[in-house]
Amino acid sequence: KMACGDPKARFRAVVLDPELLASAPRRVLAAAGIDALSHVVESYVCTARNPVSALYGREAFGLLVPGLPALLADPADPVAAGQMLWGAHLAGAAIEQSMLGIAHSCANPLTARLGFAHGAAVGRMLPTVVRFNGAVVEALYGELLAAVGVSVEAGAAARLAGLLEELLALSGLDQRLSSWGLERGHLEALGTEAAEQWTARFNPRPVTARELIGLYEEVW
Repeated sequence: KMACGDPKARFRAVVLDPELLASAPRRVLAAAGIDALSHVVESYVCTARNPVSALYGREAFGLLVPGLPALLADPADPVAAGQMLWGAHLAGAAIEQSMLGIAHSCANPLTARLGFAHGAAVGRMLPTVVRFNGAVVEALYGELLAAVGVSVEAGAAARLAGLLEELLALSGLDQRLSSWGLERGHLEALGTEAAEQWTARFNPRPVTARELIGLYEEVW
């Protein structure tokens, strides 16, 4: 996956219209919503994080966590749709001010080589990545939980991973990679490729290709 940019390609306006989501298939809403959550969770703890990206991230998380179940329950609900649109927009702003991490590094080979939808792939990896990174950014995960009214004195990574798994199950995106047709023999190549993704350099916990293979194995 390659990022390309030029000042002439910069947007001049953003249209966040809830009516545009009313006819979207549920699976598209689910994958897009999970992807927006991944933008918050990864940008909030990456090595490029900063006070501005954190501000956007906390606000986005507080909108997306309650907004996604509401939107999936009623895609025609303009309030839920507007909440998700604004939350996703703020999550994107958080990325622009910082960077991502290894959930995206692991997702890119899955989408490029095996055709998995990006939101589904990154979402499936995210809880496992949160547990992996918890050893070094537990307190930051606690800050995100506080943004949705969850107070934890310890075990924030496990609590956040559990919350994300609940949202994945609600979205119908909690299947194991093996159920998507991924063969175990592919995992080593995927891990090697994931380690070469540029977002891996910004993960809060340094990671090797062998460790990334292990993360794939956990969700295979």
